[in-house]
Amino acid sequence: MPDDIQEEVKLFMVFDILGDTERTGPILWQIKRKRLEDIKDHILDLILMARILKKYLPDFINYDKLYDYIICHDLPEAITGDITAFEGVSKEEKERVTNVAIGYLQQRFGHIMNLKKIIMGFEKRIDIEAKIAKMFDKISSFCAFIKYQSEQNIDMNNPNIISSLRYHPYVDQKIKEGKDIGDIFFTFHMQDINISDEECEKYQLSRKDADKILEVIRAFANELYNQKLKGTLLDVKETFPSEGMKYNKGR
Repeated sequence: MPDDIQEEVKLFMVFDILGDTERTGPILWQIKRKRLEDIKDHILDLILMARILKKYLPDFINYDKLYDYIICHDLPEAITGDITAFEGVSKEEKERVTNVAIGYLQQRFGHIMNLKKIIMGFEKRIDIEAKIAKMFDKISSFCAFIKYQSEQNIDMNNPNIISSLRYHPYVDQKIKEGKDIGDIFFTFHMQDINISDEECEKYQLSRKDADKILEVIRAFANELYNQKLKGTLLDVKETFPSEGMKYNKGR
């Protein structure tokens, strides 16, 4: 047994705070739902994507590294909260307070995990694992809104939606084209599901391997969206055995 494991428990509790930290996007969009997605939900989504798609991805992917990026990438938000530019916080100010949070986390818990290296590696996409984690991050962002749209939990004409979001030129144009919030988030974030030739060189990755990675990630993303369009995204519960759900209070 370790002689002193107090700080490991404290780090665990920092992660636990993320379970009480709702993501700001759904709040700003006035999503009407009993429970909104928190940051731990978001992290688990990314972990599941990595695990479910592992058999399709190239064997050289370092999953220890990938999981570190996924688990730690939003850890500073336990301190800062989920900050968005749409609330009037400048990019410079967000970077400043985030760097304060990273500095604290590294100073206190760096002997357990090199949190600064992990978080900054993710932000700078220093390797293919960080790039994959970032693409999963994008999918999770639009997946939540596809789900909320499928549940009919959003009114785009709600006057409480802040104007910087509702009347953002991209959003406003898409709404005029008849798109809903799920369509808008899918179209916007799919632009970042890409690996450029420059990134292939940076990661010492062949174009063939890059395209294989993209094929897998895009197939997963497109199927999410396809099931939204068909109205089948939420029908998985219909196949659950009724006897198994006998005591399920959330059914």
